[in-house]
Amino acid sequence: MRILKIVIIFIYLNSLKQLYAADVEISGTQATREDLQASSTLTISGTLDGDLNNIVRGYIAAGNEIDNATVVVESGGVIQGKSNTIMGRETSGLTVTNSGTIEATSSKAIQLQDSQNATITNKSGGLIFADTNAIVQQSVGTEDATGASITNAGTIYSVENRAIYFYDGATDATFTNESGGIIYNTSTFATVQIDTNSTLVNSGTIDNRNSPSNAGIAIVGNNNTITLKDKSILVGKIDGGTTTGNTLKFQHGVGQGYFYETAGSFTLQDLDGNQVVKGSAGSVGQGGSETLDELLSYKSLNIRQFLNRYKDSENLYDGNGWGETYTSLLNRKGHTANLALEYDLFNVGVNLISPLENSDFILTFEAGVQDFEADHKITYQNVSAGLYLPSNKYLLNLDSFIIGGISLKNSERIILTNTTSSGKLDIDSDYQTFEFHSGVTKTNSNLIPNVGLTGSFSITPSYDESKYYSWRNRKAGNLSIFFSDKYNLIKNNNLNLGWLLDFRSLIGDKSQVYSVNGTSATYKQDNALTREISLAANLDYKKKITDNGKFTAGISAKNTNQNVRSLNVNLGFKLNF
Repeated sequence: MRILKIVIIFIYLNSLKQLYAADVEISGTQATREDLQASSTLTISGTLDGDLNNIVRGYIAAGNEIDNATVVVESGGVIQGKSNTIMGRETSGLTVTNSGTIEATSSKAIQLQDSQNATITNKSGGLIFADTNAIVQQSVGTEDATGASITNAGTIYSVENRAIYFYDGATDATFTNESGGIIYNTSTFATVQIDTNSTLVNSGTIDNRNSPSNAGIAIVGNNNTITLKDKSILVGKIDGGTTTGNTLKFQHGVGQGYFYETAGSFTLQDLDGNQVVKGSAGSVGQGGSETLDELLSYKSLNIRQFLNRYKDSENLYDGNGWGETYTSLLNRKGHTANLALEYDLFNVGVNLISPLENSDFILTFEAGVQDFEADHKITYQNVSAGLYLPSNKYLLNLDSFIIGGISLKNSERIILTNTTSSGKLDIDSDYQTFEFHSGVTKTNSNLIPNVGLTGSFSITPSYDESKYYSWRNRKAGNLSIFFSDKYNLIKNNNLNLGWLLDFRSLIGDKSQVYSVNGTSATYKQDNALTREISLAANLDYKKKITDNGKFTAGISAKNTNQNVRSLNVNLGFKLNF
């Protein structure tokens, strides 16, 4: 009998537990308060609207807190209260998953005072808002306010105060604003405030719509980590106040420019390896500087191939002037380890040459666009002039050339910044690069390749961009050794196949001195970016149709060990001048 009584009591107590933990679903409209139950789920697919405080309660009275309760607001579901719409005070393990609307007409859509390990998930399309402070946590009693996790892919906002407000000992929280997630307010208070030993990761938008001069993120405790990722938008400064031990991390991609206004002390880290400059926090892609030596190399190669075509075509042109038009498309792949920025280079140009008494006069025009992946574009126009000296008697009868010119450049860059209402800023600059190219070639016969040596040098004087970035003068030089040859594919026909193998190395200073908002920094080009091996193959066709109708056509392809691929097309023609 005793055993039977124990079994009956056990069954009875278990049934009471199941009754206490019963799940509740509201699919219609309810205007009364709903009290949570421990380890139970409240599902709202309809409307819970009572114009009351604590419309959903997890806190009944001191000593009678509700733990491990779950609130699910489905798409189309609404919970609307006056203040503390969902009261999670002194709860442990509260879970709120929202795909609908959680609204407080006065303050605190979700109140987490003295709660532990709450999990708030606002899904895409979900809306959590209050007139004052949408989500709040603080520690005011004997219970710690700790371990909260907020993940947002929808919209969280406040009108009169902070959208997310953690203070007075709200510790060890995790905030994740996903791509597409929007957190904003329209007041002078910070949009998001975090306390102590917490982590905030923003891949979406955190926006102080009152003014970017207000705080977008404020910190009132020590030892926090903020990470700004991808193309995330932050409007409003990052204010650390007098707190210590805080780290500010960036992961916007290699070469992406950014500038964030900060207050207080932060340890700065760029997770992509970009150089981040203190004095606020800023970084800038080095593409315009880092690729100077590469562009010198491409220009030098273009000149050499043009002169080869001219020399091969002399018997067609009877000593008259000759010219060609060309266009090329080049792509360089990016490389995270050495911060090589991916870009496309498209250009069009004209090469002209006219015989003089002991040399030939060269004149070239080129226009192009260098389009970097990291929101940076450089357009340029180049004019160069010089001399070609075939069989130069002063240089052991080697073919030689010398040419100099100037490139006028316009740089347009889009950066991420918390100083504008859009979270982005267009900045530009106009500057020049002066270039010099020279080389000699030993032309061999039969199966022995031609061999040559070229040198190139450029100077880019100091210039400023329209906002934040300044660049000191940069000198870059190249030394190249190359081998080349061509073969007639069909006997007595003017169809030739050629190749060129080029070994290039940067010479001189590899550093670029620049500044961000007046704070100076030095970028040192990775050694892997200062050396390049290029292999080019070209197919040329020459034809003399009439005395006044003579032309050449060619196509050239190039590949390098720096993941550069290019294609060049040229058309040559007779030109008397």
